[in-house]
Amino acid sequence: MGNRNLAFLTFLVFIAPLSLGQGSAPTLVKAQAAPERPIIEVRDGMQSVNFDMEITSHAVVPLLISSIEVSVFDSGGRLELRKSINTDAFAPSVEVIGPRLLLPGKTLDVFNPFYEFQPEVMLTEVRYSFCFLQEANEMERDRNRHRLPGDCDVREELTVRPRTYEGKTSLILPLRGRVFVWEGHDFLAHHLRVPLGQPEVQELGITANSNEFASDFIFVDEQGKPYHDDPRKLENWYSYGRPIYAPGAGVVMAAANDIPDNWFKDAKAAGIGHPELAAGKDPKDIGNFVLIDHLDGEYSLLIHMKPRSVMVKAGDRVESGQAIGAIGFAGDSIFPHLHYALMDGPEVFKAWGLPAYFSHFQRIVGGRSVKVDRGPVNSGEFIESDSDSGSRRP
Repeated sequence: MGNRNLAFLTFLVFIAPLSLGQGSAPTLVKAQAAPERPIIEVRDGMQSVNFDMEITSHAVVPLLISSIEVSVFDSGGRLELRKSINTDAFAPSVEVIGPRLLLPGKTLDVFNPFYEFQPEVMLTEVRYSFCFLQEANEMERDRNRHRLPGDCDVREELTVRPRTYEGKTSLILPLRGRVFVWEGHDFLAHHLRVPLGQPEVQELGITANSNEFASDFIFVDEQGKPYHDDPRKLENWYSYGRPIYAPGAGVVMAAANDIPDNWFKDAKAAGIGHPELAAGKDPKDIGNFVLIDHLDGEYSLLIHMKPRSVMVKAGDRVESGQAIGAIGFAGDSIFPHLHYALMDGPEVFKAWGLPAYFSHFQRIVGGRSVKVDRGPVNSGEFIESDSDSGSRRP
């Protein structure tokens, strides 16, 4: 017990100048938002703010995140709301963030757990407070199990100032008919999970998440199945070969049309075969694609298209609703679908995603339909574009 107390006192001595704001020693923990100024997406009146927080350790011991508290302030600096996740109770709420142990010299990516706000909340300034516990051995681990949520060894704060974004391009859905949003960009969607601080991500040259507001579109039958009979026959997939339309007017900046499709190895569609490509043939692993420059700082990327279906090339001007290709199974794809993303730049690994507010479509809810003049789409929804939307504007 004496050795343990001595070790803990040594740790306190090490961090004391930092916690008291003395000296010029580096902070033990540094948190930053990615992107630095997240975009507020508005859907049916609610405000969503989805982003990552990269937390880097400069400590010499492992630190465990025990709580995260958020405080929201209006334009006058008044506190509007405060909430937290912590280690209280049998099933601690802080565990929703996933891995919580921050190792020395490493970066931990924490997705913002406070992602939705009522429309009356002014998100002028959002402050996050992280509580860390030293956890270098089993003795400290056992002690930490009995500590109160506000009892911290190290604290770090992060201030985020979210921004609104109206969108500049008049967008329509890139598909016709009854479409299922297999994966959108809600809190649980994989499109949001890009750990920019991880070495394997950095090795790929990924510095921004262009999929932040992306959607994966497919076609299914009345029971929700994406194919019939043998899935190894790509023509049995309801999505395969369906036409894709330009979601907005612009100029084609780049396109690919000769990447072979993947294939399924078994009748359960549980294994995927990938074609061998020449070095540099498909460096981003997106297969056949069309990248449209909307000439307003926004770019539409449509990927995983069918080989030899792409009907446009770089330099072509396209109109909203113009046919540009068909759904395929090329690139990093687990089944035939259309991946669509609106971006703030033309480079897939370096551009950030933008909210895509589509015009003139309907949400299909069982036997009912809800008309949407302009709005986003998200995971699990059935949607359908108005039949004449190709010639309409918001």
